[in-house]
Amino acid sequence: MTLPRLSLRLMIPLGLGLLFLLITSVSLITAIHNRSASFVADSSQRLLGYTSEIARIIEQGGLEHSGILKSRVSSILTDPRVDMLIAVDSNREVLVSPYRNWQGKPVDDLLTDLEPSTFTQRQDERLPRLEPVDGDHAFRALQSFELPGVSGRPRLESRGVVCVRMDLTASLARIRNEAIVARLPEAGMMLLIILLTAWVLDSQITRPLGRLRQAAMRLRQGDHDVRLPELGCSEIAEVAHGFNSMTQAIAEARDRLLESEQRLAVTLDSIGDGLIATDLDGHITLMNPVAEQLTGWSREEAIGKPIEAVFVICHADDDRPVVIPIRRVLAEGTLVGLANHTVLTDRDGNRHHIAESAAPIQREDGVLVGVVLVFHDVSQEYQLRDALAESEQHFRTLADNGQTLIWTANLEGKRDYVNHPWLAFTGLPRTDALGDDWQRAVHPDDLPALLQSIASSYERRVPFTREYRLRHHSGEYRWLLAKGTPRFSSRGEFMGVMGQCVDVTADKETAAQLERLAYHDGLTDLPNRALLLDRVDQAIRQRKRHGGVGAMFFVDLDEFKQINDLYGHSLGDQVLIEVARRLSGLVRDTDTVARLGGDEFLVLVPEMAHDIHGARQSATALADKLRHAMEQPFEFQDFRHLATASVGLTLFAGKVDNAEELIREADVAMYQAKRAGHNNLVNFESGMVESVTRRYRLEQELKQALERGEFELHLQSQVDRDEVVVGAEILLRWRHPVRGLVSPAEFISVAEESGQIIAIGEWVLREACQLLHGLEQSTPPGQKHLNISVNVSPRQFRTPDFVDRVRQTIEQTGIDPAHLMIEITENMLVSHASDAIERMRALAALGLTFSIDDFGTGYSSFAYLKRLPLNEIKLDKSFVDDVPGSPGDTAMVEAILAMASRLGIEVVAEGVETCEQFHYLKANDCTRFQGFCFARPAPARQWIEEQLQAMERNSPS
Repeated sequence: MTLPRLSLRLMIPLGLGLLFLLITSVSLITAIHNRSASFVADSSQRLLGYTSEIARIIEQGGLEHSGILKSRVSSILTDPRVDMLIAVDSNREVLVSPYRNWQGKPVDDLLTDLEPSTFTQRQDERLPRLEPVDGDHAFRALQSFELPGVSGRPRLESRGVVCVRMDLTASLARIRNEAIVARLPEAGMMLLIILLTAWVLDSQITRPLGRLRQAAMRLRQGDHDVRLPELGCSEIAEVAHGFNSMTQAIAEARDRLLESEQRLAVTLDSIGDGLIATDLDGHITLMNPVAEQLTGWSREEAIGKPIEAVFVICHADDDRPVVIPIRRVLAEGTLVGLANHTVLTDRDGNRHHIAESAAPIQREDGVLVGVVLVFHDVSQEYQLRDALAESEQHFRTLADNGQTLIWTANLEGKRDYVNHPWLAFTGLPRTDALGDDWQRAVHPDDLPALLQSIASSYERRVPFTREYRLRHHSGEYRWLLAKGTPRFSSRGEFMGVMGQCVDVTADKETAAQLERLAYHDGLTDLPNRALLLDRVDQAIRQRKRHGGVGAMFFVDLDEFKQINDLYGHSLGDQVLIEVARRLSGLVRDTDTVARLGGDEFLVLVPEMAHDIHGARQSATALADKLRHAMEQPFEFQDFRHLATASVGLTLFAGKVDNAEELIREADVAMYQAKRAGHNNLVNFESGMVESVTRRYRLEQELKQALERGEFELHLQSQVDRDEVVVGAEILLRWRHPVRGLVSPAEFISVAEESGQIIAIGEWVLREACQLLHGLEQSTPPGQKHLNISVNVSPRQFRTPDFVDRVRQTIEQTGIDPAHLMIEITENMLVSHASDAIERMRALAALGLTFSIDDFGTGYSSFAYLKRLPLNEIKLDKSFVDDVPGSPGDTAMVEAILAMASRLGIEVVAEGVETCEQFHYLKANDCTRFQGFCFARPAPARQWIEEQLQAMERNSPS
């Protein structure tokens, strides 16, 4: 769109008027701005001063001496700029306000613009904060203060906020009005000067130029005899003189131009580019054959037509019209070129991508007489360029939409390209990622090696691979795997290096974690067996080279399984973590505390002393510290547990062959400490291995004994005061295929410790019920049924499903549970009283009866007897052996019998071997007896047959 041209007669007054307005406006605006800015700055300082003063008065006790505070508040509110003053405590309730009804009310109900988040931020700041409110002319200042008498509370509970607000709208309006009035005389004087200037310019310039314009129009119409009076200012007179000379020269050049046009036509017809020439009005005056071919217009048809009718061009991408460069040349008088994104549509509708340029046609004296347009078909080049652009866009899409960090470097080794993932990863702007600046993001420890790899790749023209750390946009360093490849041009010339990087931090962390998990315990983070073996091997080699004596401690918590069973594995894990902490705190940095699994810990001291005697003393002292550390209570919230530990110790010098052997020695010593009782220390001795090996073999054979059916049941009769059989106790025997009958004293403890006692006990209970069922079915009518007692181990009794298994066995065998008595030890009752009572009551509900075995040998307590559903207690053989000869045992037996009689509990005396014992016990009201005096244990089937025969003999005919 071309703007209308204004006459100079109009433009000069208009320009001077605009100048007047501009100068006046700038002067007025500057004055208003300066005064307003000064006023706002002064008001801001005054506002901050008010806020700080109120906060200081409150902190100095102003709330208690309210007269001073009210006086100062009233004084501040006399400032017309202040429209609000308020102080708020930590609970966001109003402490100070000019309105009495605001006192004590929540500030959220009174002010909506003091948000809780803003209030909390200002509480935590010591300096006053100035911030705009409701536009540009209202401000508020916030200042925190310490509430008197609340010291020692958290910071946000002991601080309040003072808020003072100013509205400067009216004051700024007054300043503007005063500035306008002050500039009126100045504006009037300036207007007068501009009017005088306009009159002078009109008489000396505008009118002479008007005459020049009229003469130029006549000249354009072909009147070459036109002449101008040379009047006006010297410059205008010179222009008039030049115009007169020009008209004369035009006539002389016209003839020369005709001759030149003929030569030019021959030249233009022979060039390979299209050419169109126009006059000053844009009408075509010349056209060569190439232009005819590209436009589809013949020369005869095109001559005289506007250039827009013949030369139709648009933008190649969206067909937007393109301004023909001829018009720009006519307007600007300079060479104009267009890029090859221009499309020429010929007369038949065919499209040609062209590159074009237009230049002014001037006479020798520089006068513009027309425009020449030169263009050529670049469709092929355009297609090649599109293919190249598409290829480049394809590359950039691949480079910027993946996870790989891609970069290129030029011949000098400087980065000249990085993709978007690289910039996003580092957070660097592109300018800092190019050249050598990218090196600042590389970890200082990795930079030399990385630069060396890149330099080697440049020197040898070979790929390289390197891992290094690059600073992430989060600030942390992350591991990258960089692969660089030399790049070459299509002619095989070396152009630099292209690299790609992949973030491998997660892989390295995973590898490190896996490596740590491979050598450390997942719960306590202590070295595990693999890492311990390596360190033990190192310690053995060190002792072989340098001499001296090291030590290995095998630490195992006593009865740790009870913690897991009673309190759960979560608390058990906390205990193990605390054990690891305590053990680690007792050794040196050169020593090793490891966890093998469960509650087994190993402490390795590579060098305990220089000689065996000193090493043994030091090791014993350290072992005592380890055991003492375990004796300290384990407390976690409501959980409190007292524990002990058994410690096995072995010393080593340079004679040990391997780590496994050393650990085995410590393990054997610990096992012996366990067998000796809780909280013991045992030093390894060579004979221990044979004992442990023997026990291990027994344990392995015991596992197979149940599967092979090597166990068998024997029964020992129990008689009443008349020596009549009333029942029997089931005794377990192991008939070993090689060793014959194995004593229960030898294998029961092994079965208990290894846990095999549970499976064995279930087998015994099931077999006993089957025997009892057969006995019940075979008992003649009218005969009293015999009871059978079965011993249940503490470990079996504490299994969670023990009650359910007993119920299932009773139902499967169909026995009368009243004829089955369960024998348990009193030690189990004392250590797990509440749990034992609950299970005994559940079993009693099934109809079972109970007996306490070996009564008096443990932590005998008469108090719990009345709480239990007991039917009998068994007086241990150790008391019976020495009665009636031993006064102490005699007193104990009599006390137990008297107590049982009062509680209504029957007493079975075990181990009665002499008549003297029988008569003594019988005289003291003992009701039942068991021992060699009456019968030895017999195989189950034999015992049942004997009892059935006896019943038949005694049966009434």
